[in-house]
Amino acid sequence: MRPEVLAHKLDARRERNPEQAWNLTRWPRGYSARSSNRLFVATTGFWRGYFILAKDALCTKDLGAFTLLFDARTWTPISPTPCPRFRGFTYNVPRLDTGRLTPGRATAT
Repeated sequence: MRPEVLAHKLDARRERNPEQAWNLTRWPRGYSARSSNRLFVATTGFWRGYFILAKDALCTKDLGAFTLLFDARTWTPISPTPCPRFRGFTYNVPRLDTGRLTPGRATAT
């Protein structure tokens, strides 16, 4: 995620409606409505934190687009952890208990 996009998402924490969205062209295979899902954010080569995803998500079948929703107030910073370069989406995210990369939930750059 570009730094200015992350800044915009974080600024939304002070808005009347702090709900934000992240658009995808494919449904994340690790998403589960029965558990807590996180959208990890990497910027400038480092994992920076995550948002907790809402239980609801939007799907526009005509366009093949999916939208994950989250409350910007759920932002949880983590210690900056080096991030291998990827474009758009990966499941290789830091484990919260060790800081090592491991397959995980939906992730954005």
